[in-house]
Amino acid sequence: MNHTAKIISEILEKEKIKYDKEKLNEVANYCETMYVNTKKANTDMIDHVIGVATEVARLRLDDTSIYASLLHGTLKCDNYNRDEIEEKFGKEIVEIIETVDKLSYLNYRTKEKPDSENLRNMFMAIAKDIRTVIIKLADRLYNMRNISNVDNEEVKLTMAQECLQIYAPIAHRLGMSKVKSELEDISFRILMPAEYNMIKEQIDEKKQEREEYIQARIDEVLIALKEQGIKAEVFGRPKHFFSIYKKMKEKKCRADDLFDLLAIRIIVSSIKDCYSVLGIVHDMYKPMPGRFKDYIAVPKTNMYQSLHTTVFGEGGRPFEIQIRTWDMHNVAERGIAAHFSYKEKSKKISEADKKIIWLRQTLEIQKELADNTENLNQMKVELFGEEVFVFTPMGDIKALPKGSTPIDFAYSIHQKVAEKMIGAKINSKMVPLNTKLENTDVVEIVTSGNSKGPNRDWLKYVKTASAKNKITAFLKKEGREVNIIKGKEIFEKQLRKQKIPKDILTKDEYLKIMLKKCNFNTMDECYENIGFGSMSPLKVINRLVEAYEESIKSDETLKDLKVESKTKKVQNEDLVEVENINNCLVKFAKCCSPIPGDEIVGYITFSNGVSIHRKDCHNLNNLDIKSRTIQVKWKTKTRANFITRVRIRANERDGILSDIVKTLKDLKVEITEINTKVTPDRENITNVAISIQDIDKLQSTIKTLRKIDSVFEVKRIR
Repeated sequence: MNHTAKIISEILEKEKIKYDKEKLNEVANYCETMYVNTKKANTDMIDHVIGVATEVARLRLDDTSIYASLLHGTLKCDNYNRDEIEEKFGKEIVEIIETVDKLSYLNYRTKEKPDSENLRNMFMAIAKDIRTVIIKLADRLYNMRNISNVDNEEVKLTMAQECLQIYAPIAHRLGMSKVKSELEDISFRILMPAEYNMIKEQIDEKKQEREEYIQARIDEVLIALKEQGIKAEVFGRPKHFFSIYKKMKEKKCRADDLFDLLAIRIIVSSIKDCYSVLGIVHDMYKPMPGRFKDYIAVPKTNMYQSLHTTVFGEGGRPFEIQIRTWDMHNVAERGIAAHFSYKEKSKKISEADKKIIWLRQTLEIQKELADNTENLNQMKVELFGEEVFVFTPMGDIKALPKGSTPIDFAYSIHQKVAEKMIGAKINSKMVPLNTKLENTDVVEIVTSGNSKGPNRDWLKYVKTASAKNKITAFLKKEGREVNIIKGKEIFEKQLRKQKIPKDILTKDEYLKIMLKKCNFNTMDECYENIGFGSMSPLKVINRLVEAYEESIKSDETLKDLKVESKTKKVQNEDLVEVENINNCLVKFAKCCSPIPGDEIVGYITFSNGVSIHRKDCHNLNNLDIKSRTIQVKWKTKTRANFITRVRIRANERDGILSDIVKTLKDLKVEITEINTKVTPDRENITNVAISIQDIDKLQSTIKTLRKIDSVFEVKRIR
């Protein structure tokens, strides 16, 4: 067994990872042959891949991941032979190392800072096998630990910025807190050395005092837990510098003013013990209000589970306590990597959880892996499957919907670029314009000043709505005159098929209604859309027919309104009884139109006898009520019709007026006057005067009118 194989095998055995000794030795021998005299950032490549493989092993990934980690540097070698590696070690390993290499291109490649979220999303989209992401994180962590080997200061700063913007957030998404914190702290030291040293000085200032204080609390907790028969490991929890810096900025305070700078972690064997320990520490120390969080009952989105509480210790000094099981601690430290070697048998994953976030989908799709070597293919998921991320030749990233083509890409650059496009290259090769883009494709648009612009076929290939709209607008604009002539011919041909004569259907009044309903301003615009194919000629004709039929119905309504009432005329004196006066001249006030059943009031006029008003008539407020009122009442039996007015409010639709008229006819209610209008908000308001016998008939009529489709209010008006 050679040197490389010996190092890795010792780690694998320590981490209890199953592996094939013969295959490991074969991989190690191949690596030592390939990496002779090959360096990476002033470090021998063989040392680099051993370092990455060691970290991957500590994260307890499977043996295939270890072999891929050792081989991932071969792509940088001049004598790299894909077929040879696939034949020796299998297709799976080749796919992993090639994806890891692709992920290396997602660093800051241009001077202009790219969108960090796009970079992170693209990172995850490319890595269909989650192991490639973990290997890449291990690779970056090794590089950052050895960043002193990098001579170029600008490269160091760029690497640190990449860690904060891309790698640390991805580690956080995957629940890998240890990797995340270490990447952040190293990057923080490089990017903000003054702030880093300031925090270090503040922490070192009282370091011994804090350590003694925490150790005293640890001893107290251990004694209390032992008395209760609970086995636990208790230790101080280190606070990471970058996390301290962010909290100092947020709270505007010194490092030693933070509550959780002093913290201990208690690890037990079961969830039951977690809550028992919580009760014990709350009995020992006074808890700080509002500082308790139960991440066991409600885990964080990256799988993190723990109980957090802040309590007051000796001298009223606050410190934080975290309580968790060993399984939870394993997941908290290694995140998704823990699921390659860990499964909580007592807790099944629910179907509902699968829909919460992409990370849970990544984990639960495996349906609880049996162990760290089986069913790993089930971990292969496309975390951001709805998008593809491609590069411009300058290295800028473009995010497009899955299924997009070079046409979509061209329009995402600029409309003028797309309109001059005559071809496209993907990864330096000419391709058809309907080629679907894939992650990491480098797309180049070939343009020419002689290009005639988009054609109708492009609409079949584009995926983005923006590109479709711009192509449609271009085609309409370029062919407007032709489309108008063509559209007019199609329209008139369809018109000749109608039973209604052309000269009637094309009256200005019907054309005006049709244009409004179809959202056109002019007939030329209508013809243009018909000629282009974006408007059906039949739909336009149907709108004209509807306008014509509505007009016919309105004419019939008006005709009905001209029919004189056949109701026998009855004298007003026969309807109302005036107090102590026989044959008194009576007149019904038009301002309120009282009908039998209304409460009424008599008002003595100067020359027209007694005017009958509804008791709630607003005009009574303007009259001398006290001196000129007289008691009146309806006679018990009246066979007369009275005119009253009703307002009907409805949502505008075709045929609403016709339905109102028909309903009143069915109720045998005579219409004496009707008018209607439509507001800008498409509300139809119809005022109708009807001849009615009494208040009961009016109320039943109103009730029936309310049942008409689209009607939302019917009320009597003055």
